[in-house]
Amino acid sequence: MKIIYSDAHKGHAGALEMRGEAFVPMAECPERMEVILLALADAGLRDVHAPKAHGLAEAARIHAPDFLTFLETAYPLWEKRHGPSRAVFARTFGMRGMAQKPQMDNIDAMLSAFTFDIFSPFVRGTWDAIRSALDVTLTAAEMVQQGTREAFALCRPPGHHASGDLAGGYCYLNNAAIAAQMFRDQGAARVAILDIDYHHGNGTQRIFYDRDDVLFISLHGRPEEEYPFLLGFGDETGAGRGEGFNLNLPMPPGTRIDTYLHALQAAAARVRAYAPDVLVLSLGVDTFDGDPVGGFCLQTPDYLRLGQVIAGLGLPTLFVMEGGYAIAPLGQNVTNVLTGYLQG
Repeated sequence: MKIIYSDAHKGHAGALEMRGEAFVPMAECPERMEVILLALADAGLRDVHAPKAHGLAEAARIHAPDFLTFLETAYPLWEKRHGPSRAVFARTFGMRGMAQKPQMDNIDAMLSAFTFDIFSPFVRGTWDAIRSALDVTLTAAEMVQQGTREAFALCRPPGHHASGDLAGGYCYLNNAAIAAQMFRDQGAARVAILDIDYHHGNGTQRIFYDRDDVLFISLHGRPEEEYPFLLGFGDETGAGRGEGFNLNLPMPPGTRIDTYLHALQAAAARVRAYAPDVLVLSLGVDTFDGDPVGGFCLQTPDYLRLGQVIAGLGLPTLFVMEGGYAIAPLGQNVTNVLTGYLQG
């Protein structure tokens, strides 16, 4: 298993998030990568490569130009206008009926237009981390494109909540979507994205909802009860040419492995029917019992079984890191998905 990783994410650190009635340190933190790397090494998965530098051309195939400008300039503009800050959030969010076209030197308006929640803060090192995640993902994708059977983009911040012009849910660029588009641009006729994060991949769904060349499948907590709430229902099946190429498999709080595996097998059957050239796996393990932002009850050995099901698809596979915030078991949970896949 080739693993692509860079330390450049580490500057995206120290921000706060609201949980309950208090501001607490963000669950999406640099320590996540450290524990994953250690667990992978302990399991003998040590084929770690530094990413190649990429520009923003691939990101611009998915994300709007003004959104990319916003991500790059958000913290410097804030610091220029308001001074240094531990974490930069929007003061308001663009509402229905608003033009939502901010002046690109007005950071307060930009934050309102280009973020949809308070879980995508900016600090001085955020842009470097965003670029690092892009480089890591594209380097891993290029390896798969060039014939490597599987590769793991071990990156942060995650991406599946980010749409073409909105950041949120810890996500800024949609790494998995950018990789899927790269595969298409490089000749893949069809690409499947399978998202096994606890939360619905609302950004990925929005990006590909009217397309039939990228199948999107998401297993997640029911949106009636779980973030991001307004997308992820079972009757969202695509639009226009994309009708039938979006599959949501929401499950209730407390879901255990038997129910989860039933949904994963249904997802696998849809992937087989679609017959893609490559699989992009949005790998979130916040389905773990006790994850601070999850609600399912999967146990560490269960992740071996998930990896085996994914391996059974027999496809070139790009793993892209998404969520997973229970630090102590995080490394082993991720490692089990990958080792289960390799053993499968």
